[in-house]
Amino acid sequence: MANRNLKIVRLLEPEICLECRFGKIADVKGQDGGIQRMIYCQRLDCDNWDIVDAEPAVSVVTEDGEECR
Repeated sequence: MANRNLKIVRLLEPEICLECRFGKIADVKGQDGGIQRMIYCQRLDCDNWDIVDAEPAVSVVTEDGEECR
């Protein structure tokens, strides 16, 4: 994966993302060093994001081993 400006955002309807072909389950590392299991979205124009309180993410590792920093 290419380097990206990774952000942690709130999903308006997370259940939609679980069925979307762009959504993957991933381990996300935040700036505080904590790792949380979240949904990683590869679609950059998704309408299901609430970006008002977005926080930076350090890295993402999907269940299939793809890594993004």
